[in-house]
Amino acid sequence: LPVIEIVPRNPEVVEEFLDKLRKKKHHYCAFMSQQAVHILFGLAQNKIAPFLKSTTVIAVGPKTKQSLEQHGIQVSLALEKSSSFGLIDLLSKLESSGKKIIFPRSAAANDFAAQELTRLGMEVDEVLLYSVRTKAIEPIWEEFCVLLLQKKIDAIIFTSASNVNSFLEILDNLSKDEIKLNSLTKVVSIGPFTTKALEDRGIACFEAEEHTVRGAFQIAARIL
Repeated sequence: LPVIEIVPRNPEVVEEFLDKLRKKKHHYCAFMSQQAVHILFGLAQNKIAPFLKSTTVIAVGPKTKQSLEQHGIQVSLALEKSSSFGLIDLLSKLESSGKKIIFPRSAAANDFAAQELTRLGMEVDEVLLYSVRTKAIEPIWEEFCVLLLQKKIDAIIFTSASNVNSFLEILDNLSKDEIKLNSLTKVVSIGPFTTKALEDRGIACFEAEEHTVRGAFQIAARIL
């Protein structure tokens, strides 16, 4: 279902990113999602690679690693799980105190990673590449609501907190009455932040053990 749309910032954000890399000479550059990779390189394909040669590139999740390598970037450290927790765990095991890290990310993401890395004694810079907003309601949503109310949707998988918020916003706009998801279908979350967004709205869910889309599908298959 079309839930959110990506809104890239102005191309000047690339200069902000490069300027920080140039001046501060960060030890690490962490890419938290393939979306961040696509947007950064989409804005300035030829400018980025030379600057990343002087830093240790970290890819959070296999899809992020794949996207970086497709752009010719050597990934020094790669995490199997697409999770901020994995990044923090990795850097806590290295001599990271006093070192500098930069990561380009979504403006919609929370500050958990930055706060925890700061607690490790790192100097953290974030560059906000894009924001997300709820998509306009498309006809497929009306079909979906009919099936949902008929209990013909076996499960719904949420892959981010932003998806949760936009999904529920659209649902509220479509229905005059409150729709209680847990009474109509099974709900699956990709990871802890998505789970929290659901629980904050009173929705119970099954959380993937592996915080990837594959992991979410695996638990969905197990509970059905």
